[in-house]
Amino acid sequence: MPNETNGPGPEETQSEETQVEHEHGLTRRTALSTAASAALALDLTAGAAYAKPVLRRPGEPASRRVGRSLGAGGRPMRLATVAAVSKRIGKGEPLAIVDLAAVDHNCHVLTKWSTEHKIAWRPAYKTLRSPDLLEYVVAKLDRPRVMIHHLRDLPQAMTRLPAGTDFLMGYPPTVGELVNYLRTPPGRRERQHILRINVDNLGLLRTLAELSKHTRRKRPIDVTFEIYNGIPRGGFDTGAELTEALKIMRTARRRLRLSALLCYDALAAGVSDPGAGETAARFAQKQLTRAFAVVADQARDFVDLRRLIRNGPGSANYRNWAGSDAANEFSAGSAVLFANYLDGYNTVADLAKALYLCAPVLRIPKNSVLGAGGFSIPRGSEIIFIKAGGWPTGLNATLSKLVYPPGLGDAPVYGRGANSSGMITAPIGALHRGDYVVETAQQVMEGQDYFGGLYAVREGTVRAQWPVVTRWTGRREELP
Repeated sequence: MPNETNGPGPEETQSEETQVEHEHGLTRRTALSTAASAALALDLTAGAAYAKPVLRRPGEPASRRVGRSLGAGGRPMRLATVAAVSKRIGKGEPLAIVDLAAVDHNCHVLTKWSTEHKIAWRPAYKTLRSPDLLEYVVAKLDRPRVMIHHLRDLPQAMTRLPAGTDFLMGYPPTVGELVNYLRTPPGRRERQHILRINVDNLGLLRTLAELSKHTRRKRPIDVTFEIYNGIPRGGFDTGAELTEALKIMRTARRRLRLSALLCYDALAAGVSDPGAGETAARFAQKQLTRAFAVVADQARDFVDLRRLIRNGPGSANYRNWAGSDAANEFSAGSAVLFANYLDGYNTVADLAKALYLCAPVLRIPKNSVLGAGGFSIPRGSEIIFIKAGGWPTGLNATLSKLVYPPGLGDAPVYGRGANSSGMITAPIGALHRGDYVVETAQQVMEGQDYFGGLYAVREGTVRAQWPVVTRWTGRREELP
């Protein structure tokens, strides 16, 4: 069982960057290579506060290196600080900020629960959309393990994660993904890793078994069986279907190895009612326990039961698995940055917001018809235009929440869904041209995907610039 390295809570230690300010002064931190910086175009203003770079020592453990370069501890930032940092570094463009002290706090909550309940934490890559952010979080674990959802993201993660990282797929791959992966030989410099491929139906399993005969990847290939969890997500039922799947695995036992079961209680991620969460947890626990019993009864001669991973809950419902031995892993991801969809859950009351989407004020019109006739706005408010046009909210105001300054709202007619600039209301005089509005994301993966990179900030000081994963998987010469 895990013995996680817990980070400090938000009030337990003085932040390292406070010491850096006193001892060394602040200079711009060159956090990325020249190529990555140019690609992201994240050149910041000279007036921004930056921590000095920290040299990497040969052979230094990842957790120590990451901690030295980015600091540790401190308090999560106040919203006014987030807005001030955005105005200082933003150059009039929307940007995304990760509050490192809040990430430390949330990781401390998750690793503490993991240790107390002897259920290992496997962070979800799909919600930590920067390989550097993923590295920062994984470095807090006893060993590197990740839940990955798209095979195209794997090479990008391995540029930052150590050799031996254990990846378990949270989604089954498409046949195209599977063919591409199995027919592509490992690169000469590809770091050794474990990939547990998710399979949720007999057709995909048969395809994998056939492809494994001629793969250029190392065999046996690790396989994760997804178990039906009560909603139309897919997965094997624990009766005849699972029995047939085990027969296929037995036949292909030299090429395929069953090393994990996954039964994600996804129903709990869509309904915040405590009773629904408990019901979803009990059903998934029962399914996972049944699946393990079937494997133990029918496949113990070729499945290592002692090492078999049993992954269950995610961010919304992991606390409802306390006291159950059905799972030996949970895969919280959204809880690290505290997505808005989790606000209504009593299971995450001790988390802190760690991802902020910040949009600059473009103009404050004085001749707006809004507020007159049928276009009413709150008394004492005025119309504010912020830079939007799909960035950062994708023409959909429900993807984020206006949180600073206080008293903001969506304007009538278009609101933040305008296709050129978002319209909001604000108390008269609360905002001026060039100020920044602060929002939090409904889903943190979407909140990051709209940006080319993230600013990693601790207590008002920019510690790093982190690129997000790219969705392009081809080569330039393939373009028309």
